[in-house]
Parts: sequence; structure tokens; C-alpha cells
Amino acid sequence: SGKADIGAGGITITEDRKKNVDFSDVYATAAQLIIVKDDSDIAGPDDLKGKSIGVQLGTTGDLYASEYEADGSTVERYGKGFEAVQALLQGKIDAVVIDQEPAKVFVNENEGIKLLDEPLTSEDYAYVIKKGNTELVEKVNKALAELTEAGEIQSIIDKYSSEE
Repeated sequence: SGKADIGAGGITITEDRKKNVDFSDVYATAAQLIIVKDDSDIAGPDDLKGKSIGVQLGTTGDLYASEYEADGSTVERYGKGFEAVQALLQGKIDAVVIDQEPAKVFVNENEGIKLLDEPLTSEDYAYVIKKGNTELVEKVNKALAELTEAGEIQSIIDKYSSEE
């Protein structure tokens, strides 16, 4: 909308988004993981067909889970990720698709649920920059390269995405 020059915060690079914004270099890679109840018969992404899947509205988990609707799945959208996890715990849905780091926290904090070994997707995070602002893209990429080389990016990721 032109209200900002840059955006940050776990923003996934997608082809659709590339039409409207430019991206910095990738600073982290993440995954969309599947949370199920301990006794679930869902063992991997293929088993989501025909199931009810909880997601956080507007996230890439929402986008990827929506692809299963053609196979008879129902996608239940929640304002917050923990609301989807609560619905799973209450037996209202069969699975939750969500970013890997919150997924780990939810599973560690709630008994009776687990993460599947196979992720639904893998995705790259980058800063979004106002379309056409190549000067800012170059400056951000230079800073990212320096921070990566110095180990700062990994230090930040480790600090804020621990399982504890």
C-alpha cells in the first residue's frame, strides 16, 4: 500500500508476493509442521486428505493447507495459532499446520499432542522491501551478509527460537 519501505517478521518468499514487493536475501529457513494428537492415524502430509486442518488465518500454513481442500479436507482458520492447538486438543479438528518454532513450543507445553517427523513444507524467510527500491535491497543484503558472517543471525535465531 506504500505505507512502509520495509517489512520484517518471518515473512516467507512466495511467487505471489514477489509481484508486489522485493525481497532481501534469505536470512532463515523454516518449515510448516503438522501437529496431531498422540493417537492420531495421520502419519504424514498425504494423510491430511479428507481431514479437518487448523491453521492461523493468513499464514503460509493457511495457504499450504488450503491446497488439501480439493481432496476433501476442511481448513478451519483461527486468529491465533494457540486457538488451533486448543481446537485440536478438544477434538474439534484432526491436525494443525503451523510454523516450526511455535509448533515446537505448543507441543512442549501441551500433553497429548506430537509433531510429525515429515514437514508439510520448507520455506525461506526474508525482509520485504517496497517494489523497485533496489538501493534499500542492496543495503539490507549487505547488512545481512555482515551479520551472517559475524554469527549474529544464527545467535538471534538460537536465542528466540529455542524449544524451551
